[in-house]
Amino acid sequence: MKTISMKNLISFLCLYVFLPQFSKAQNFMHEFGKYSAEEFEMKKYDRDPSAEAVVIYDIGQTYFVPLESGFEMVFERKTKLKIFGKAGLKWAQFEIEYFNENQKMESVEGIKANTYNFENGIVRTTALNTKNIYEEKRSEHWMAKKFAMPDVKEGSVIEVRYKIRSPYFFNFRSWYFQKEIPVIYSEYKTKMVPFYEYSYILQGANKFDSFKTYVDNGLSNQFGSITYQDMVYEFIMNDLSAFKDEEFITSSNDYIIKLDFQLATVHQTNGTSQQYMTTWPKMIEDMLDEDSFGRYYKSSKKFGKSINDTMKISTRTVKERSEIVERYVKSNFNWNGSESKMASKTLKEFLKDKTGNSADINLYLAGLLNAVGVEAFPVLLSTRDHGKIKYDYPFHHFFNYVVVVAKIEDKYVFMDATEPLAHFGELPTICLNDKGLVVNKEKPEWANFGSTTTSLIENNFTLKLSTNADSIIGAFRIISNGYDALTLRSKYLKDPNSLKKELTTHSFTVTDSITTNNLYQIEKSFEVSFNAQVAVERVENKILISPFCETAISENPLKQVFRTYPIDMIYKKARHFTSSINIPDGYKSINNPAGLSVHNNQIDILYKVEEIDKTIKVDAYYNFKKDVYDPSEYTYIKGYFNKIVDKFNEKIILSQK
Repeated sequence: MKTISMKNLISFLCLYVFLPQFSKAQNFMHEFGKYSAEEFEMKKYDRDPSAEAVVIYDIGQTYFVPLESGFEMVFERKTKLKIFGKAGLKWAQFEIEYFNENQKMESVEGIKANTYNFENGIVRTTALNTKNIYEEKRSEHWMAKKFAMPDVKEGSVIEVRYKIRSPYFFNFRSWYFQKEIPVIYSEYKTKMVPFYEYSYILQGANKFDSFKTYVDNGLSNQFGSITYQDMVYEFIMNDLSAFKDEEFITSSNDYIIKLDFQLATVHQTNGTSQQYMTTWPKMIEDMLDEDSFGRYYKSSKKFGKSINDTMKISTRTVKERSEIVERYVKSNFNWNGSESKMASKTLKEFLKDKTGNSADINLYLAGLLNAVGVEAFPVLLSTRDHGKIKYDYPFHHFFNYVVVVAKIEDKYVFMDATEPLAHFGELPTICLNDKGLVVNKEKPEWANFGSTTTSLIENNFTLKLSTNADSIIGAFRIISNGYDALTLRSKYLKDPNSLKKELTTHSFTVTDSITTNNLYQIEKSFEVSFNAQVAVERVENKILISPFCETAISENPLKQVFRTYPIDMIYKKARHFTSSINIPDGYKSINNPAGLSVHNNQIDILYKVEEIDKTIKVDAYYNFKKDVYDPSEYTYIKGYFNKIVDKFNEKIILSQK
């Protein structure tokens, strides 16, 4: 990846220019409201015949409009898609996100959309009714306009355009060249004024198919005493393959081909400049000067001294003090579900409301820990769905969350008080995303969030045939620890019936309510027990029994032939299945499955079957030893999944004597 200041792009051109290669793009219309015969004749996309839809073109531009008091940034986009099959109909759903903060808001304007269907030798156009555009609040500062295209069916061509006006120069839109369906032509154009300088990162590719820069030959503009013309930068890519999103990936944002922008410098009309492109140490200084970060954190330290006196914990060990303070915050303050790196209110308001976003809660926790004599610092991070941080580029927008790190008995322990069911020192899984930046003015450093322990789920089954051998009566016991216990506890407390349904497969029916053990004793394993009636599969005079009642993984989640990005398991995972199957009178077992044993630095797999006194015991176990596997290990991990799927779903066969 290369970061190039807009100011220096001309010199870059002398070294690296790519000529356009329009190929298929020349056959299609790029003007909104127009179409070509080729678009309706296309029954599939030749480069990817299995594609459910294809983007014919996706064209965007960002430019600046002078106002009396400054500038307004405008983003325009138009896009056209062809729908091939029923699975592609979902691409007729559109969402346009926009930002608002501090009583200033971006505005979405000029939404126009058409659906074209070729029927009986003519093209029928159905326009979007703007009354069918809905608004949705996504988070604390993000809204979305949502709409579905009208009259869409297999073979339809759909087209959308819109405009976003923004007062936020830091929110220069990223441009996604690649999507989860193929893209024939993608173009992004930026028209830069001499007052704002941006840097960018191209992710997922080494070059553009076409890259141009030139001075806009239109009318000159005037701002203050300065006359100027826009400097245009044009980025084009053709024939992009679909991004194949697969299991065990942090976010498609980490690997999809896109352009990210960051405001680097603002140049004033009087000749002065303000730098926004910074270094990590300078970013930390800036964050500590922010009212809603550093000053909130410092206020929490001051307030924490009174808490220290109230708790009377000065004689406790550092670990005990840390545990008491973390539990105090978890027990007395509630997370509102909003993820943020900045506090949303003053400390006084937070203490009164007793609820807040992740920064409100965790900056307060960091302050309290320092107040009781624990060395603790905020840690800026990017949650899994937000994407990974690129450590060579100090961009503010990489971060969207904050947690706490404390030094306890020569070890660094991470804390997040938004999740009361998590163990002490256990971050929610949304935070397990490589590394975070420790906000320590004296020693900026990166902290690694990799999991250190393995989360285990034990599934124990006791199965016996009913009296007339028409069903199987089963007793199920599930024991979980680590992150798996956190997940099951959260689901059970949210909706016991929902967890009951989730634990049920199509092969059995739960016959009573779920019984739990250690629901609130989070330091212990969480246990779930229930009884079930299992369907019997018969073939002539034989009974086929799935020893784990189809609860083991039944399909390999890794589908691709190869992979260029890591296999991210989030945390180390292990699964243990044991089944005790009673052989009824008049039956015998035949051809019990063979055993399997695999042990290496990537995985442990163990499977064995033994028969003792009219009871068949099946014991199966696997343990993925890493939380993240390198792309070079993909073939091996895919192969291990195949072994698990095949072996753990083998059937026990009972035959009448």
